[in-house]
Amino acid sequence: MRLTRRAAALLPLALPAMAQSWSPSQPVRVIIPFPPGGTMDPVVRLAQNFLQQDLGQPVVIDHRPGGATVVGTVELQRAAPDGHTLLMIANSFAANVTLRPNTPYNALRDFAPIIMATVVPHVLAVHPSVARDFPAFLEAGRRPGAGLSFGSYGIGTSNHLGGEQFREMARLNAVHVPYTGSAQANTDLIGGRIQFMFANLPDMIQPAQLGQIAPVAISNETRVRELPQTPTMTEVGFPLVLSDSWFGLITRAEVPAPARARLEAAWAAALARPEVRGRLEEQGFTVLARPSAAFGAEIRRYAETYAQVIRANNITVN
Repeated sequence: MRLTRRAAALLPLALPAMAQSWSPSQPVRVIIPFPPGGTMDPVVRLAQNFLQQDLGQPVVIDHRPGGATVVGTVELQRAAPDGHTLLMIANSFAANVTLRPNTPYNALRDFAPIIMATVVPHVLAVHPSVARDFPAFLEAGRRPGAGLSFGSYGIGTSNHLGGEQFREMARLNAVHVPYTGSAQANTDLIGGRIQFMFANLPDMIQPAQLGQIAPVAISNETRVRELPQTPTMTEVGFPLVLSDSWFGLITRAEVPAPARARLEAAWAAALARPEVRGRLEEQGFTVLARPSAAFGAEIRRYAETYAQVIRANNITVN
């Protein structure tokens, strides 16, 4: 059915009304598919009180780790499609579309985006013995037999896939070294046992200030105040590289539109609170609060890009 111009113009006005036509009748559960204490936790905990005030119901955090987020996603799939259960997802949700094709759900069909909450930019961090700026790093990495190695937080993680994509696009002579988390990878980068890595911004601020690593680029739309001299990936000529850590909320696709709109509005309002935004920014997050339609487009974009990277490099997981 085609919309008239008048109907199309009224759609944005209808969304706030739709959001007010549903209210939760029981506690709202937010599933986090990682153990307590992870990077996702502050995003929910800082917004929690404001969400409760807005929705008029308790907001409960439910940690369901395991299976590279598959356990938590299955828990959402089993929940009633009534708007009372959300799942916080990250880049792994998009990567799993290709990395784990045998999941008992279709990630792009069975769920509906609510809001893309935050992102942690990745710094292209280089050991100073290799280079101290991007042009010198590119030159060093392209030398025949350069023998560079780049680290990641594990096979299939966002900085692994971003690193592989960048290595290919930049035509670098480098090999991947996977770690089981960020701590040892960061230590080995500072110690020069690996030569570069796309690393979480908060982890690289102090090493950069101490001269232990050279932050030669950052995967963010704009430069960041913590490293104002570090150019963006777009500035250095690689705007298509996807390497960051974003977090957002989804629910079941069958949840009625008024409930989804109400949850989106509540999250957008909570993330806009100065107390929430300020605390998140202090911890290295960039608050996005992108609406559901834009979030859905981003999930698809990451899934498509990751699929190309995974297939081109024959990346598999157990």
